[in-house]
Order: sequence, then C-alpha cells, then structure tokens
Amino acid sequence: MKIEIKICGISDHNIMSKISNLNVDYVGLVFFEKSPRNISIDKAKLIVKHIGNSTKIVALTVNPSDQFLRNIVNNLSPDYIQLHGEETPYRCFEIKKKFKTKIIKAISAKSSKNLNFQINKYKFVTEKIIIDSPKDNLPGGNGKTFNWKFLKKDKKNINWLLAGGINLSNVSKAIKITKTKGLDISSGVEISKGVKSSRLIRSFVKKCRNI
Repeated sequence: MKIEIKICGISDHNIMSKISNLNVDYVGLVFFEKSPRNISIDKAKLIVKHIGNSTKIVALTVNPSDQFLRNIVNNLSPDYIQLHGEETPYRCFEIKKKFKTKIIKAISAKSSKNLNFQINKYKFVTEKIIIDSPKDNLPGGNGKTFNWKFLKKDKKNINWLLAGGINLSNVSKAIKITKTKGLDISSGVEISKGVKSSRLIRSFVKKCRNI
C-alpha cells in the first residue's frame, strides 16, 4: 500500500525544485501571517513552477475571508484549500461551492470521543480530514505528537491524513499504530523552524515508500 505524503510549509522554490521528482502527493503552501512558514502569493507562484506534475497544491489558510481566498484561487488555482482554523462545517461548504474547490479540514485530536464527534461533523463537507495534535501557540506545525491510540477505532471510511510531530524516527510506529494511509509532515523535515531540508524530505519519502 502506497502511503500518501503531504509536505506542508514549503517556502523556498529551491527546495521545491530539488524534491520535485520525488512524487510527493501534496505540497502545502502556508498563507497565515503568524506562521514561520508563511509566504506571499508572489513567492507561492515561484514555488508552484517547480512542482512535479503528479503533486497536488494545497493552500493552507486560517479563518480566511472570501477576498483572501479569491486572491489565492485566482493566482494559484490550488487543488485543495486547507482550513486550519475555527471554520464551521457550513463555512467549509460555502467555500467549496463559492470557489469550486476541494476542501481539507484540519481537526485536533483531544480525545477519542471528541475526535469521532469532529470527524462526523466535517466528513460530509470535506474531501479530506487532517488529524493533528491539539493546537499550541500556532494552529499547526508545532512538532508535537498526540496519543495515536485515539485513532485505533475505524475511521468510517473517511479520507484522512495523520499530522502532528511526525518525523523520521517515529513514522514507522505512527503508521503501525494508526493504520493511516496518509501523512502530513512539516517541522519533522526542517533543520530549523520554517527551514526545510531537501535531504530530510528525501529520507522521509524513501522511508514511507519502503514501509
């Protein structure tokens, strides 16, 4: 089984160019000012020029306005919009219809019961769900794991990716416990906050593809 891989927070076109032949499934571009991975739309345009043909573009936003989304959609035509804030199921649906785009919603794993509640809330209005660690000072990319045993129960056939503190040393264990079919990694392939390493990304992809 091929594990889907999403590398989130690419902020350098040189890194993108170096990893463009790895057949990563999704690349996340962060449009959130408080994030160390935040980029401008102009910079994003440079990055997407280097994305491989099979890689999907994900625009990550936090509680975005319609105007902001329109700017992203008109300039980048992303394959997905990732909503990483307090967006309600209705807001997800509204964005999906208004911008004719696929939606990825990030939810926090606070407990097994809460997680199932959140999944049921969003599963009909999204194409994918990202299950992440509870929010810290940033909505995501904090490099912290959560109790993966929350995910032991059946995920009701939803499309989901595991996020939160995944790195080279714990990825095999994460897959084994959660049985996830997809991974979303950000800080786990960085040499410092917001600075990706093409070497770490290559090693991570190779490891996931060989599990």
